[in-house]
Amino acid sequence: MRNLIVVIFMFFGLLVFGQGDNKTDAKGKQGEWKKYHKNGMLSKVGNFNNDKPIGEWLYYFDTGKIKVKLTHRGSESYSISFHKSGGAQSVGKFLNQKKDSTWIYYDLDGFKIASDYYINGEKNRMSYVYYQSGQVAEEKEYRNDFEQGDWNMFWKDGKKKKTANYDKGSLEGKSTYYNSEGIRSITGFFYHDLRDGVWLYFDENGNKIKKKEKYSKGVRVDDNKDENIETEPLQPIDVEDIMYPEIFGAPR
Repeated sequence: MRNLIVVIFMFFGLLVFGQGDNKTDAKGKQGEWKKYHKNGMLSKVGNFNNDKPIGEWLYYFDTGKIKVKLTHRGSESYSISFHKSGGAQSVGKFLNQKKDSTWIYYDLDGFKIASDYYINGEKNRMSYVYYQSGQVAEEKEYRNDFEQGDWNMFWKDGKKKKTANYDKGSLEGKSTYYNSEGIRSITGFFYHDLRDGVWLYFDENGNKIKKKEKYSKGVRVDDNKDENIETEPLQPIDVEDIMYPEIFGAPR
């Protein structure tokens, strides 16, 4: 009997949380709206006017800590998201519920780690990844959400680490890798993200060729093709992959 009372109490408690004072009329959602996590903690709170979010909206982790603060001003929404520890995670703007202009991202220690530029919800222009010192670690051009143009990576002291080129989202053309002294160590060509043509490996001074490899659309075809292939040591960085992707959606 006691267990039954507990179950009934929990049921009505969830019912109250689920209903709240949220109101809808012929023109859509109106007034203050609240939503709760399964554990009963507040998930989000804000106001609607004729089905459009207005003013300040707050989103929370199920621990009660703030997750996102959105301020709506007409078609624009200004966003600050937070790490679970409390520090800012990203700052940016939505236009018509799509990412717009410059977005800046921060790590757990408060250092800026990346910045992107958006037009109509799509990445455009140059995107950057930073070391904690502020030195650029990576810069990559985008057009309409596709990698398009230069891709450069740098060592912590600013020396070149890699240069490459994208066309419509795939690696194309010449790519060069540099050692920590900024001296070329590998050069070769890509065709649709695949190694293609001759790849050269240089000595520590970047002058003498110590090895050659030949590829045809990703397949090594030279006479020494059974040797171990030196895999590409550097990969592009996608900052949103290492953060909380669910908080970067449209503000609703």
